Amino acid sequence: MSKAIPLFAGETAINHAPYIALDNNTQCIPQHYLRYQHDLASVEALIQEIEFHPQYPIFVCQDETGLYLQIGIIGYDNYQARTEQSSYKIVYGRKWRIESQLPSSEIIQTAFLAIKKAREHEIRELFTLSLNAKTCTPFNNHHDLPLLSRASHQIEQKNTSKLDRASIEALLSRIEYDKGRFSLIKIETRKNAPIGEQSVSSCLIELIYQPSKQTHLEELAHQPITLILQYADTHYFMFALMQHLIQLSDRQVDESFKFKGVKRFSWHNDIEQIGQVSIQTRDKQIANNNQHLANALAQNNYQTDKTRVPQIMDSLFGSDLKKKLSHFQDLQGILPINLFYHTSK
Repeated sequence: MSKAIPLFAGETAINHAPYIALDNNTQCIPQHYLRYQHDLASVEALIQEIEFHPQYPIFVCQDETGLYLQIGIIGYDNYQARTEQSSYKIVYGRKWRIESQLPSSEIIQTAFLAIKKAREHEIRELFTLSLNAKTCTPFNNHHDLPLLSRASHQIEQKNTSKLDRASIEALLSRIEYDKGRFSLIKIETRKNAPIGEQSVSSCLIELIYQPSKQTHLEELAHQPITLILQYADTHYFMFALMQHLIQLSDRQVDESFKFKGVKRFSWHNDIEQIGQVSIQTRDKQIANNNQHLANALAQNNYQTDKTRVPQIMDSLFGSDLKKKLSHFQDLQGILPINLFYHTSK
């Protein structure tokens, strides 16, 4: 007889929920047949099953607004010299709200995304550029966006420097990343088909990262970095390099994040087998053949969706939002609260 997979705390099955037999000789009630009522203890129990780097602890908290997750980042201060720091410092990322009705899987994925974004925040600060005899972090998340929007004429790209070996090497000499440096291995320029009246040059650039004794990011091994640039200019090169560094960070999380010992997001998983589990657990005929189950499922989905409906405020912003939504005729779904137009039948 197949072994039934137990539910987590905070999960209960809806009426008439079926057990589905899986290929690994187990039975389960799929998540879309469950009702969720999570609290601090049940979320803590889920997060306790997550394994990741000890320098990124996950906090489960509760305040007057409800439950939330928060990622701690333990390390050296990115804006102070390492020689001036005798020990690590802990800082905290933004709060990620957790609704009590959120499926357990989405809580786990919220933690996964929170770690990725906390890590991205860090690596953006680790990219430094020497400029006018000073050092800046042009990709960090602490720039004053309202101020920059008022200085758009200043930050818009006015000229470009074409990429060649000399210009790339000169630029790389001004860039530091996690206390290490990049070196150019190869540059290969290609002529693309003209766009309008202009012909655009793209190029392939291969770099190698050279860490220092102070480098701590695990993904920065001695392996080539290959960039394919649609536009061969120095500004585009820096954006492409930063995007690649973010992708490396995300991949590090993909391969390190575990839930109950399983690397769910690893690229070494068999995607077709994941698809097969989805096919087994999401067979619509199960509900179509059982009217009682179909009714219970529809009612559960409706009640869950109602908890997520936003309210339009009586303000200038609210009026503008109503005007934008009024362009969508026969809008289906549960409409926002305080939306004073009616869809036609």
